[in-house]
Amino acid sequence: MGRNRPSKSRLRIKTLLLGAAFVAAATGMAEAADQVLLRAREGAAAMLRGQYDRAVALYDEAVGTPDVSKFVLASIYSDRGVAKWQMKQTKEAIDDFNESIQLAPDNAIVYNNRGNALMDLGHPEEAIKDFDRAIALDPNYGAAYNNRGNAYAALQNYDAAFQSFRKATALLSRTAAPYNGRGRAHMERDRYHAALRDLDRSIKIDPKLAAAYRNRAAVNFELGNYAEAAEDATEALDLEPEQDKAKLFMLRARAYAAENSFREGIADFDRVLDLEPEKADAFMERGELLAKNKRYDAAIRDFTKVLELEPKNAKAYALRGETKLYDRKADEGYIDVNIALILKPDDPQALRIRGDIFREQNRTENAVADYQRAAALDPFDDDARTALERLRAPVPPDTRKPLGEPVGGWIITEKSPGRYVATNADYRGLTVPMEMFGDGKPKILAWDKLKGAQSGIGQLRYDAGGDFRHRNGANFQTDRSEHSVEFLLGGAT
Repeated sequence: MGRNRPSKSRLRIKTLLLGAAFVAAATGMAEAADQVLLRAREGAAAMLRGQYDRAVALYDEAVGTPDVSKFVLASIYSDRGVAKWQMKQTKEAIDDFNESIQLAPDNAIVYNNRGNALMDLGHPEEAIKDFDRAIALDPNYGAAYNNRGNAYAALQNYDAAFQSFRKATALLSRTAAPYNGRGRAHMERDRYHAALRDLDRSIKIDPKLAAAYRNRAAVNFELGNYAEAAEDATEALDLEPEQDKAKLFMLRARAYAAENSFREGIADFDRVLDLEPEKADAFMERGELLAKNKRYDAAIRDFTKVLELEPKNAKAYALRGETKLYDRKADEGYIDVNIALILKPDDPQALRIRGDIFREQNRTENAVADYQRAAALDPFDDDARTALERLRAPVPPDTRKPLGEPVGGWIITEKSPGRYVATNADYRGLTVPMEMFGDGKPKILAWDKLKGAQSGIGQLRYDAGGDFRHRNGANFQTDRSEHSVEFLLGGAT
């Protein structure tokens, strides 16, 4: 959950602004109390203008006036807390919300406000208690459901998060924030198409919601929609120039790099490093893009910088070694990749790179040994398997455990916990992600080669798990979700 203000990934802290209810409560008050009303109104006006420091000063005067009713004082404390929150004085804001609740313990808005502030301090468990209290006081408080959904998502309790978001979207169907929050939760569960659906809707409702563009940029990147990812990142930057620029520049740089848009990618990596001069990931990925474009000296400098920042980074040694190989400095590369393997002896990437160096040095037996270890450690390393086939050497058996029976040669394996891919021995190098829309394991239903204008494209239809649960009479029923994915047969998706 971001710390930028105002945060539209949550429904923001709400002011009471001492409106008609305050006026009614103030009727018949003494002259001193009239001054309270005046200061409170001036504070509310300052809040609306974004003059939060002035608002706090005016509320300070109001709070210091004697003989103010509990209701009025509670409202002033609440609004002063909002102003302090806007000024990033989060702990002080919580103190004011506490005072407001002590004076008037049945105001749902203040509990919601305090919950949002607690989220900013990194206390989602405590925040949930406040959102629960707000909902108990007002069962139709859509903002509290939305914010509770974000809190549950922060705790990775996604089932509870989706329940809250479902209620929020029902109550706030024309509000962008709940769809953005649910979209982000889908994204965190690797349900990228479901996330895209929600984020598209969020942006349609509010085309100026920077958080939704930021999240959609990340989703599009994961789906391989790199041009769209770059466009969304740009839109997010334009809408909120003061947000965390480094993260968005990094995302956009990665999107450009994935498309080998060299100039644009390098420019964004440069921007990241201007903002965070010791960000090792940016040096690493800029180095990879430089090496891909045969800028070997510059790439080596970047990998060297990574090692200055992180002396035990095995990947940096391995990639620097590979770059030296490309730069016809195989002997120097050999030294680097050996250090990588001392740091991480079972790293399949480093083993494959050392195999490449051995092959360049005509040390075929050593190359075969490294390729075989790499292929055994990472069954998805098709580069190592292809190298073995070219050397006419034995290829280790595929140790991947398929889920279910093959369909048309396609098998599903779990690449990492909760992340599934389909592969086919007839299409070496092709890995098709099997995104789940619910619980359970994916199951291939059908496989087709598309024809006509779409020839060269494959399509897998599969059971993507339960999409949602709903009440069917006295029982709950889980609807099954069928999904399809299309991909080019000539290479990776």
